Amino acid sequence: MTPSPAHRIVLDTASRMVPRVFAVLIFLAGALLLIADFAPINPSAMPLIRRWLPLVLVELSHAFAAAIGVLMLFLARGLWERIDSAWYGALGLFWTGALLSLTRELAVVPAIAMAACGLLLLPCHRAFNRRSSLLTMAVNPLWILVTVATLAAIVWTGFYLYKHIPYAHTLWGDFAYHGNASRFLRGLVIVAVTIGVFMLYRLFGIARWLPPLPDDEDADRIQEVIAGATHPQAWLALLRDKHILWNDDRTAFLMYGTSGRQWVVMGEPVGDATAAEDLAWKLKEMASLANARLSFYQVGPGVLPLMIDLDLRPYKIGEEAMIDAVHFDLSGKKGYGFRQTLKKYETLEARFEVVAPDALEAHMGRLKVVSDAWLESKNAKEKRYSLGSFDPDYMRLTPVAVVWIGGEIKAFANLWPLQSRTVLTLDLMRYHPQSPPSIMEYLFLKLIAYARDSGYASFSMGLAPLAGLEARPLSSAWPKIASVIYQLGGDIYNFQGLRAYKDKFKPRWEPRYMAVPGQEQALGAALMAVVALGNKPPTKED
Repeated sequence: MTPSPAHRIVLDTASRMVPRVFAVLIFLAGALLLIADFAPINPSAMPLIRRWLPLVLVELSHAFAAAIGVLMLFLARGLWERIDSAWYGALGLFWTGALLSLTRELAVVPAIAMAACGLLLLPCHRAFNRRSSLLTMAVNPLWILVTVATLAAIVWTGFYLYKHIPYAHTLWGDFAYHGNASRFLRGLVIVAVTIGVFMLYRLFGIARWLPPLPDDEDADRIQEVIAGATHPQAWLALLRDKHILWNDDRTAFLMYGTSGRQWVVMGEPVGDATAAEDLAWKLKEMASLANARLSFYQVGPGVLPLMIDLDLRPYKIGEEAMIDAVHFDLSGKKGYGFRQTLKKYETLEARFEVVAPDALEAHMGRLKVVSDAWLESKNAKEKRYSLGSFDPDYMRLTPVAVVWIGGEIKAFANLWPLQSRTVLTLDLMRYHPQSPPSIMEYLFLKLIAYARDSGYASFSMGLAPLAGLEARPLSSAWPKIASVIYQLGGDIYNFQGLRAYKDKFKPRWEPRYMAVPGQEQALGAALMAVVALGNKPPTKED
């Protein structure tokens, strides 16, 4: 029977509250276990302890209880974050703590309490549905502060209880039923060793929580998935500068970069729609476990429902110029300038060609000359993350459109094809500074015709950043800030000029968004992360 909405709300609330309740319980249990372990044995229970518990068992129980208490404090965050392995660990620690309470000093009430906590936790496994490694979770400052404060208070309590006993080296080797101070000193060492081992593991293992960058096998599979993609932006995964999150069947993936606490997904989920949606939720949980903030950069209107479900707020960051390749017309007065450009380059005997990937190697040197000259003329360096860079390994993966004049390549652009033939777009655009004027306009006109002849419905000229944002009196801060940058930021980036240039081709402008977890402050931090990722130098893995 399908649960009613009210029943579903109750179940959802319970699934969120249960982990937090048990996180608090195990934290308190760990703290109380350490306090009891450091405190003197109850004198009234001493006759029974002497009769039923051998001294070796008492000493070992005290030693293990110190380690178990610390582990309980550490495990509390795993329960709070609903990690499945924390559930297993908590069961073991609760019941081990109960047993040690009995073998340490016949503490029946604490033993029953911890055993009961374990029994209550046993049927709650479904509430702990996140798969992650407990020892590689990102550091959370609040949890560290609370844990350190708790341990400091417990240690201070121990020193207070034994302040009347003068320190002597012989205390370390005093094994006796009444050797409470000695057990306290040895317990401090065990606590310190437990914390030290944990910290060393974190020190040498913290870098492993991020998945590696794509290898050759990943690249081959990425190309297969891209073949069925609906948006050509998926080709950016082959830059190998982003982490790839696959589904189990490797039929869908998300590509994302990390900059500090910012995790930024580049574009929309790629591949099977249902699997891609599950991946978005999985990555959100991974970011939550890592104490990171997840955002999506350059997504279209079609995925906004998913963004809202993920509790992300979309902000418009610009518009993409989409040209109807089938009905693009050069006739009439509006097409006069374009016809003149084509005629001019016919006079120059220019030749347009799309070079297939397997034939590209012979032209790689010429392409690099054009690319280097373009970068030098713009006083620019290669960018990454949201657009391609001139890397021979990357260039060999896609067709490249070139313009020949006088036997030399004067301009080029690598293309992102799709089997669906929905839209063709280009990534890297470069031209030689000594090329004739309007060479990029000529290249665009030839690419539109090429897209039409190849059966594509549309040709994308790319994003016009900050275009289409209107600052109205009741608008939030972002459209107002973006409008000012758009109008006055010409010295930094020619926003208006780029929009006006693309507008000559009469495109259909489609909005693009960045979805972030919060208001304008979160958007600003996420955009800064995009800039940082774009300027990030290549790594050895690239």
